[in-house]
Amino acid sequence: MNRIFLGITTAMLVASCVPQAKYKELEKKYYAALQGESKGKKNLEELENQLKNLQEQQDALAQKKAELDAQYQNLQAEYDAKAKNLEELQKKNDLLAKDSELQQKEILGKLKDTQGELQQKINRINELENLINQQKTAVSSLKSKLQNALKGYEGKGISVEEKDGYIYISMENKLLFPSGSWEVESEGKNALHQLSAVLKQDNSLKIIVQGNTDTDKYASSVTSQVKDNWDLSVMRGSAITKILQLEGVTPIQMTASGRGEYFPVTSNSSSEGKSKNRRVDIIISPNLEEINKLLNEL
Repeated sequence: MNRIFLGITTAMLVASCVPQAKYKELEKKYYAALQGESKGKKNLEELENQLKNLQEQQDALAQKKAELDAQYQNLQAEYDAKAKNLEELQKKNDLLAKDSELQQKEILGKLKDTQGELQQKINRINELENLINQQKTAVSSLKSKLQNALKGYEGKGISVEEKDGYIYISMENKLLFPSGSWEVESEGKNALHQLSAVLKQDNSLKIIVQGNTDTDKYASSVTSQVKDNWDLSVMRGSAITKILQLEGVTPIQMTASGRGEYFPVTSNSSSEGKSKNRRVDIIISPNLEEINKLLNEL
């Protein structure tokens, strides 16, 4: 621009030295140059404004980029943390799955063992039920045999009953002993003979022979073996046991005992009641060893 101005100025200084037409031409160029300079200045200002706007936009974009970079860094850190947590959770899940598998195998093993034990118990229960049914059948059959063997003594103070798996044979003393004695009379021996014929067929039976008295005091002498009703009941139980042994019943099957006056079946307030209380009870039970063994195994 300065060069143009200097050129124009120089032209004006030498105007007097050039023709008028030449002067007009130079003047025209001068004004054209001035207009060009004004237009160029305006364009320059517009460009400068555009440049300023662009710079502001660039600064805003740079700031936005910085904010986005910061957000990205935060998101990246959050992502890394979550990825790490996920990896740890996956490891824990793998461990839990492994433990769960082991526990499941252990539980299945225990369940299998339990099922085996349960099946064994079921088998033992079935076996026990079969034994009990067999025992019931055997007891019922034995009762019938004993009733038939003692049928000729009906109404003479003998009874045969089944209760709780046991057979109770009750023999009143009027059939067996004279008053105050433990010597068995002939009719009593005959009854015991019939009884032993059935009992000695099964040496697995358990037999308890119990003597019983009424409440009348036993009149003992100084030299008597028997001092009271306890002694009398035991002597009578022993006497019956010995006769059964002589008849062929195995002694290891039998137990002789006495309960004195302390196990009455009725009141001792009458002579009839006392007669019923003076008795020998023979309690017969089947061999329960197998049943007890199975019960202990349950």
